[in-house]
Parts: sequence; C-alpha cells; structure tokens
Amino acid sequence: MPSPFPGMDPYLEAPNIWPGFHHRLAGELADRLNARIVPKYYADVDVRTVLEEISIAMPKTMLPDGGIYERVPYGLAEVAASVAIAPPSLERTASVVAETKLFSVQVRETETGDLVSSIEILSPYNKRRGEGLDEYRQKRKRILRSAVHLVEIDLLRGGIRPGAEVNEPPLEAEYIFLVNRNRDSDARISEIWTVELNQALPNLPVPLLAPDPDVALELQPALDTIYARARYDVRINYQNPVPPPPLRPAMQNWMEEILA
Repeated sequence: MPSPFPGMDPYLEAPNIWPGFHHRLAGELADRLNARIVPKYYADVDVRTVLEEISIAMPKTMLPDGGIYERVPYGLAEVAASVAIAPPSLERTASVVAETKLFSVQVRETETGDLVSSIEILSPYNKRRGEGLDEYRQKRKRILRSAVHLVEIDLLRGGIRPGAEVNEPPLEAEYIFLVNRNRDSDARISEIWTVELNQALPNLPVPLLAPDPDVALELQPALDTIYARARYDVRINYQNPVPPPPLRPAMQNWMEEILA
C-alpha cells in the first residue's frame, strides 16, 4: 500500500528507519538521473562515514549499605572468604562511538570526471548543533566558493537548517529544497522550494554545464518507489505519534483527519 501522505512521510524520519531510507534515497536519485544524463554525465552515490559519540549518562553514586552473598562451589569457599571485593564508588554509562554514514549524490562529467553538481541529502548529523553542523557548513562553503552547483534536500523537520538564506528569517514549512547555481558573477543565489506536510514533493532542477539544460530530479516518484520496495507500509504503525519534533498545529489537525 502507498503512504497515506501525499509527499514526505514524517514517520520515515524515525531514528530506526531514517538511515535505511537515506541510503535508498541516494541510490534511487542517482539511478533516475543516470537514465537522463548518460553518456555525457553520470551520477554516483558518495558515502562518507563519521564517528559519533552517543550520550553519556549522568553519574549515579553508589552507597553500599549491605553485602550480597552467593553459594560458591566446594573448594572455592576458603578463597572466596579470604578475598574481599570492594564495591564500586559509582557507575557511569560509557561513551559509545557509533558509525554514521552520510550519503550524497554527485553528478560528474564523464570525459573529465569533474564534479558538476553536488546533491546533498541532509541527515540528522548535518543538522545537529556542534561538530556535525559545523562540518556540513564548511563543506557547503567550499561548494559555494567553487564552480560546482549545489542542490540541497532537507527532508527532516528537526534540527538546525544550515543555510542562512533559509534561517533569516526562518521559513514556515516542514521540508525545504534549495538549488544554488554556479554563475559567471560572484553572487550565488539560492532558489528555494518550501513544502508543507500536506503537499507533494517537487521536481527539482539539477544544473549541468552550459549550454546543457537542467535535468529534472523527480523527488516524489523516487520516494514512492522506495516506500513500496522497502515495504514501509507494514513496518510503520501510524497509530503511534509522529517522530519528534511536534507538528505545527495546522498540520497536526490535517494529519489526524487523513489517518482517522
């Protein structure tokens, strides 16, 4: 069955679903582009692995006020009785380093291998205050200072949007898409699409080298294909609340109507 949402399904933003969806989306977009741009260009998925530290719990002080004894096998009793084991002073959750894979789609000129357009599919890591957001903003600056076109796909309602042009003033929409073309002038102007939860995703232009025209990036057909192939219809329980952050009141009311 298809998703009950006409555009992006917010339940795909859940932490246990997003990584697989992110991976599938990059591959699907690259495949769709290749059907249109080969042989002069080709699209491929770029994968980068980053290490993230998972949360460290607050210390829990342990004040032992009694002993715990257990029966020991015959022959070990004398040793066990003679060696006292000190209880720990406190317990703390260890910092766990986890691998996170970031996917983007690169359009390159076949003859030279030169990067023409970089299609960045934002992840929670890119939008998290601190190292992840800082790293992506630096990457974004490098692209905007180069001859490469930037296409930015933000299908996450949570986190901090990295571009100043979508933050000042902030845009009232669940999902934001941006195309920034390399131009002959020094100015880099971002074309911005805002999409609400009750709207279908747009077809975005992917710029190529002049004088070649833009190629269409069909976001909604790509998402619908992924949803069907991954069988998200049997994996998602739409009776559960939407993953954080909370929806805007108007969108919450609309969603309750369509899921009723």
